[in-house]
Amino acid sequence: MNNFSTGNAIVDQIAEINITGNIIPAAWYSTILAKNGKPYWIAILILSDIVYWYRPKEVRDEGNGNLIGFQKKFRADLLQRSYHQICDHFGISKKQARCAIDFLCETGVLNKYLRDENTKDGMRLHNNMYLELNPQRLKELTYPQIEEGVVPSGKPPYDFKDTTMVPSITQGNSLGDTTSTKNTTEITAIDYNNLIYEDSDGMSVNQAYSEIIKENIEYDTLIHQYGPNQIDEIVDLITDIVSITRKSIKIAGENYPYQLVKGKLLKLRSDHIQYVLECMKSNTTKVRNIRNYLLTALYNAPTTIEHYYQAEVNHDLYGID
Repeated sequence: MNNFSTGNAIVDQIAEINITGNIIPAAWYSTILAKNGKPYWIAILILSDIVYWYRPKEVRDEGNGNLIGFQKKFRADLLQRSYHQICDHFGISKKQARCAIDFLCETGVLNKYLRDENTKDGMRLHNNMYLELNPQRLKELTYPQIEEGVVPSGKPPYDFKDTTMVPSITQGNSLGDTTSTKNTTEITAIDYNNLIYEDSDGMSVNQAYSEIIKENIEYDTLIHQYGPNQIDEIVDLITDIVSITRKSIKIAGENYPYQLVKGKLLKLRSDHIQYVLECMKSNTTKVRNIRNYLLTALYNAPTTIEHYYQAEVNHDLYGID
């Protein structure tokens, strides 16, 4: 039981929730911009994830809990990433991932290196991508209003006098300790399970995911065809699901891993949305819980869409020689 109160019961309860993960500074919405002058949401999300991995991990004494040092989260000298990992993590295409990384490199906040390396079993792997974060450029993007040389630094509530940088143990990935990209992905999967975003200006990551979803499903085209109400309802539902980390999500009465559901929803395209709307239009059964029905249809769309249209073709061709 906490012995403090802010005077607001909800705020007091939120204080008890340990929210960790990526941070999106409010300034990035005005400093990381696409060619149309709007926030480059995909680049912002990718950068926030890269910054998370470059933030040091605290090491505390198991007995008394005192801070004794820091570790880096990845094994190599730089953070290793592949476009495949980025695509799966954020539910975007390889082209979107490549363009975002190239954009961040052009801004100077990232440097990209391609390395040829050998695994422990002697396999030669080519063009493994490593991403180097530029701290000075990151400060400029995060504090654009502050003159050079006076950028505020973090001030943890503890004394650094007796703390040290200790050798990294294991988070992250390195070809030196893996034999394939699959193993590398599995090493980082645990860390990717916690993706609640903190925003110093109170802005939710929902907006960022909403923009990505709209781009994925060709939002403008769909609202021209179906109107904004139905499409906005679908966008809001997907955004609500993918923005809040949890262990599992119930679909059609069954619990599915959150990351699995998130990945499938973020890969939906315009044809999947059209398919779901057509199925709902032809359904004559009364739906008691439209939200659950819609979520189930969206989750199953990539699996059932081909069978649906094949059945339609078979029906149209029935009786024709």
